[in-house]
Amino acid sequence: MKNKEQYFQQIYEQLKDKIYRLCLGFMGNKSDADDLYQEVLIKIWRNLENFRNESNINTWVYRITTNTALFTLNKENKLNKKNRDFKAIEQPTEIENFETSVNEQRIKNLYKAISTLKEIDRIIIGLLLEECSYAQISNITGISISNVGVRISRIKKSLNKKLK
Repeated sequence: MKNKEQYFQQIYEQLKDKIYRLCLGFMGNKSDADDLYQEVLIKIWRNLENFRNESNINTWVYRITTNTALFTLNKENKLNKKNRDFKAIEQPTEIENFETSVNEQRIKNLYKAISTLKEIDRIIIGLLLEECSYAQISNITGISISNVGVRISRIKKSLNKKLK
């Protein structure tokens, strides 16, 4: 393994935006996402020496992000087994200050629809939006690759129905 600081810096530069978007997707607001983001970076740093290169570093980082987010949500009693109430993703302030274009409105509606999905479906679609392969999504979620494909198809149909 390279020097730990250099390796961490390389991972950080490559994945910082994707990690933050996942944090924002899980937490639903900038303040909580910032806290989660810091926690994820700390966990990556602390566990970097334990990474065995048995999987892609992206998969390993996404797994840490997902596990940390789920642990945080559980710890804060934000998950209720019977009825999960997920907040819509908060849009950046600069978008709110301008008249929303058609594409921006569609994106906002998409994130709002995503926020209504079950937890596992939100994780899967979030990873898909981050351009993870079915294999990576399978590794991160623990769901078989074929089941990932089926779930993605169902999620897309559900989102299309909600957006019409």
